[in-house]
Amino acid sequence: MGLLYSHYEANPVTNNSLKINAVSGTLTKTYRESYFINFQKESPMEHFYFREDRPCRIISKRETYGNIKREDEERYNGKFYTLKEVVVLQVMITGEDSYLVEAIDKENYEKMFVDNKGE
Repeated sequence: MGLLYSHYEANPVTNNSLKINAVSGTLTKTYRESYFINFQKESPMEHFYFREDRPCRIISKRETYGNIKREDEERYNGKFYTLKEVVVLQVMITGEDSYLVEAIDKENYEKMFVDNKGE
């Protein structure tokens, strides 16, 4: 059995073009505690996961309706989000406006690098 498209000749006189919008590559789970999440471009999750200073995941959100901001919350686009710091390990663009991200909570990531000998 041969390849499906083992031979292709294009006519140089005509303008033949082929566009393929496909994902190239593979994401594999890196750590036991890591997880994958899929979200859209320009969403609150993109804002929090891809920050340079403190990447975070959203634990919960609530409307602002006169509520006082708590210490563990941050405001974004008129809503308050409770956040937890993460380390982003891998990112893949899976479509026009979608990301597939492997991340791990920062506390779990740092535990892996602590010397277990009690020093």
